[in-house]
Amino acid sequence: HLFNNQLVTINFLVNDLRFYLEINKFSRLADSAEALAAHNRQSEKEVAFLKRKAAIISKLFLNSDIPPRLRVRCWDPP
Repeated sequence: HLFNNQLVTINFLVNDLRFYLEINKFSRLADSAEALAAHNRQSEKEVAFLKRKAAIISKLFLNSDIPPRLRVRCWDPP
């Protein structure tokens, strides 16, 4: 299907949405961790959690063991 003169693979739309939702959650977690760090209250445990979350997002969507390796559509900037 074409959308805004770009080919959109329907099969990836669900993955695109899941990826967006996970990145949105990660962003909020990172923002709260940054706020805690500003007050010297961020723990090593929280940093380790964020690193694991980033690795999971990468493994599921950007570098999957299941072909295709890239499980979301990379959007070209306008």
